[in-house]
Amino acid sequence: MISLSKLIAGEATVSRHITYEGDSSFIPKKLKEFAASCHPIVVWNLTNRCNLKCLHCYASAGKDNFELSTEQCFEVIDKLSDFKVPLILFSGGEPLLRSDIFEIAEYAKRKGIKSVLSTNGTLIDRDIAENLKIFEYVGVSLDGTIAVNDRFRGVQGAFEKAFKGLLIASEVVLSGIRFTVTRHNYSEVFPLIKLARENDIPRFCLYHLVPSGRADFKDDIGNLERRKLIDDLIAEAEMERTEIMTVDNPADGIYTYLKLRQTDEEKAEQVIEFLKYRGGDSSGIRLACIDHRGNVHPNQFWWDYTVGNILESSFEEIWMGDDELLRKLRNKVEYLRGKCGRCRFKTVCGGFRVRAYRYGDLWGEDPSCYLYESEIQ
Repeated sequence: MISLSKLIAGEATVSRHITYEGDSSFIPKKLKEFAASCHPIVVWNLTNRCNLKCLHCYASAGKDNFELSTEQCFEVIDKLSDFKVPLILFSGGEPLLRSDIFEIAEYAKRKGIKSVLSTNGTLIDRDIAENLKIFEYVGVSLDGTIAVNDRFRGVQGAFEKAFKGLLIASEVVLSGIRFTVTRHNYSEVFPLIKLARENDIPRFCLYHLVPSGRADFKDDIGNLERRKLIDDLIAEAEMERTEIMTVDNPADGIYTYLKLRQTDEEKAEQVIEFLKYRGGDSSGIRLACIDHRGNVHPNQFWWDYTVGNILESSFEEIWMGDDELLRKLRNKVEYLRGKCGRCRFKTVCGGFRVRAYRYGDLWGEDPSCYLYESEIQ
């Protein structure tokens, strides 16, 4: 995750609360500690059930109704706590379809693990909202304004329910918009940011598409469009009130650094130092995924590679074992080829590996890197 607001304006309101424990220094102590560890943030897909049918769903939600029991979920949390996992992002499917979601999050809190909720927002009402206080943050997925969002998410009326849910949630807990950019909704980015600002929503988080599940490269935007998009998001990040973030494309951080070098070299050097801790792809290092069956993966887009099952082993045995892919991801600079291999920023960025893998070469270039050869040499 790259907070453009942090890089450009020096302020990351939501991240400061969730990750940095209130530390407002440019490179917070908690970030340095986290970057030096191998204790990952865990995306936990608690359920594959969902009430929507999203075009880009990486989990292909709705295909498998199997779920761990509440007691098994407590067992998982015990193991994550033993390994000192700092934060769980509860996702799905739609996690609010589980009647025990708040019980599970409460148990995580008692075990010293922070919780974040990723939801489509359509099920949030006043009664649900009271229980959302257990989470540090609630991200609501919106992928456009009314017509585009509903077509994208496969259910008419989804936008109205989700946006209402977001507003209700924002009254009791830090909340934000999660948006996945595709060729189908590229023009919707800035109308949604405007809507966020008008309603005092503190974060807009843009996800670059990762081909997985129902998402495919054919749904993605081109790199000229991507570069223009980041230019415009950097301009938005200069404004106050709504934190602008991007996810799943570490090149965004490098591009922001290069832009800053043109106007403020001192700030640019601060940014590149920050990116050494926060900039690259953390999959298999400081990011893990547990699916609805308890299988552990390098990230939430990599369900076709399983490291182990947390019901059968401790998380430490799985995460710190001798898995070849994890070992290579933690030393990826040694294996990078092509554009990523010759890039002068490869130790800070390194591309998004699972996207390169889907493109045909795990250690080759990330096809969504929009940096010019003159910028990386």
